[in-house]
Amino acid sequence: MSEIPLVSIVISSQIPLDEIESLETSLSLSSIKVQKLPSRVLGVDDIVLVATVISGVAATAQLMDYSIKVAKSINNWRRKLREKGIEPKGKLEHPKCPFLDLNTATDEEIEAWLSQK
Repeated sequence: MSEIPLVSIVISSQIPLDEIESLETSLSLSSIKVQKLPSRVLGVDDIVLVATVISGVAATAQLMDYSIKVAKSINNWRRKLREKGIEPKGKLEHPKCPFLDLNTATDEEIEAWLSQK
């Protein structure tokens, strides 16, 4: 079976590694597969996480549920970062949409953006 990409999460290398790993763990616990990719731009140390689900009839039918899980994980992660005084520098990317800034977007904007996929 192949995988369906939901979103690429580009996170600034200024975010502590343990905080990035907490997002990975949260997504994994929600049955979202996360793959780290090297940055696509030479000289930029951003970390790229690609959230995917295994394709198939059931997965395709549940894409909205997976998108909601991703949105909740990201919003909880941003909230925890801000409680620690860390700004969530990064963005959401998908080939079919303009990127969304994780620092300035509201929880509702993230949910709406992900539900478009």
